[in-house]
Amino acid sequence: MGVVSRLVGGRPVRGTVVAAGVQLAVSGVGFAVCLLINHHLGHSVGYLLHRWDSGQYLKIAERGYPGSLPLRDDGTPKFTRLAFFPLVPALIRGMHMVTRLPYAYAGVAVSWCAAALAAAGAYRLVRAVGGSAAAGYACVALWAASPYAFALWVPYSEAVFAAVLLWTLVALLAGRWLTAAVLCVVAGTVRPTATVLVGTVALAACWALVRRRGGWRPWAVLVLAPLGLAGSWLFLGSHVGRADGWFEAEKAWGQSFDFGRGTAHVLKGILFYRNVHGTDDVRHAAVFALVLLTAVGVLALALDRTVPWPLVVALAGAWVLTVGTPGSPFSKPRFMLPFLPVLLLLAARPLARAPLGVQICLYGGGAVVSGWYAAGLLVVFEGSP
Repeated sequence: MGVVSRLVGGRPVRGTVVAAGVQLAVSGVGFAVCLLINHHLGHSVGYLLHRWDSGQYLKIAERGYPGSLPLRDDGTPKFTRLAFFPLVPALIRGMHMVTRLPYAYAGVAVSWCAAALAAAGAYRLVRAVGGSAAAGYACVALWAASPYAFALWVPYSEAVFAAVLLWTLVALLAGRWLTAAVLCVVAGTVRPTATVLVGTVALAACWALVRRRGGWRPWAVLVLAPLGLAGSWLFLGSHVGRADGWFEAEKAWGQSFDFGRGTAHVLKGILFYRNVHGTDDVRHAAVFALVLLTAVGVLALALDRTVPWPLVVALAGAWVLTVGTPGSPFSKPRFMLPFLPVLLLLAARPLARAPLGVQICLYGGGAVVSGWYAAGLLVVFEGSP
């Protein structure tokens, strides 16, 4: 408890506990709707929990990583589990060993625990920028009811990454350099999008050094922050005996940075009502809204003098990384999910002033829609969400 109290600035932790409860309640409604629709479609719970990235993480937790890089006849890499970072499978395996739950349910337990911790971090982030407790709860509820919130319910990596990301930002704003550095190391073992967080923390450390603040700690941040990413790349590469093994494996998933050319092609098709992947898809609207509204949100946050610049940099960096890499366009909103609470700072404050009944209807309705959409993303629509 002492560590938590120090991390949240010595204030009572009651608000963070309530925020976690809000997240679990809203997510519970959405997940229940998703499970009901999945059952109605004739699928088992196990089928739902093994879809797309979940299946990859669960296979790694059960069987580990492959010992070679599979190649197609033309020499290009095939899809492989080597592209997935190691911490989430390790947590799933650990949860399985401690609780004896089947791997799929152990993965759900990891995601829900991490999502609750992330919600507490989102609440503390709102409070750190001068928002009220009600604004913190509103931010958490909106995040839990967002269209791609399914990634917080199933064995994906977004919940774990969001928890580490948000608490790193909280520590950074509080000037707790070593805490931020250690959390950055952890983030680097979860997802490659940790590059955004590492860059943000390193930039903040450089600014502190320029202003001669923080003593030796910002120097330690510059040394420590990238270690998680570097360690993950080397660890995954060691399985195939080459330092660039992860980068080769990632090519199969189409995530190499192309400065936005692939995304521009997709957006052009969406904007002019052309079939990007051979079929009209409701997800096109989510992709278009993500790219446009996040760009507008970054600008709005930059103009808001009450929002510290590291939050703007983190959100802008996530947007650039998401837009700058091709891959499946339908996954882009999910990649932004851990950063979404930063963007929701714009909506949380005014929404917190709405009557409680209005807020409950909004969050409850959003949770139902989120669960309905999750069923479509996971078991109906083609293509990885």
